[in-house]
Amino acid sequence: MTSYLILIAVVVASALAHILLKVGMNQVGEVGLDQLKAPARLVASLFATPSIVAAVPIYALSFVGWVFVLSRLRLSLAYPALALTYVVIPLVAWAILSEPVSRTHWAGIFLVALGLVLIVRGGVP
Repeated sequence: MTSYLILIAVVVASALAHILLKVGMNQVGEVGLDQLKAPARLVASLFATPSIVAAVPIYALSFVGWVFVLSRLRLSLAYPALALTYVVIPLVAWAILSEPVSRTHWAGIFLVALGLVLIVRGGVP
C-alpha cells in the first residue's frame, strides 16, 4: 500500500512541477532561436523566475519517490500509472491556468483514466 501512495505522490509532484514550469514560462515568455543564441542569458532568466526555481526540487523529490517505487513495484504496473499525469495536468491547467480543453480532449482524458483503472485492477496479483 505504501508503494501506491508514494506512486500517487510522484504523480502529484510531477504534475505540480510541470504546472510551476508553465507558470514560470508564462512569465519568461516564448523561447525561440534568438534566446537560444544567448544560452547564459536564457538560463539566468529561467533561474531568476521563482516558480521555475521551485519546480526543480519538486522534480528531484519526484525522482526520489520514483526510485523508491521502482524498487518495490513491477515496472509494467508502475510506469503506466505515470499516465495519471495526463489526467491531472490538463485538469489543473484548465482549472488554475484557464487553459481551454476541448470535448475531444476531455474524452481522451476519460479514456486514459479508464485505461489506468484497467491496468491497476489487472496488475494487482
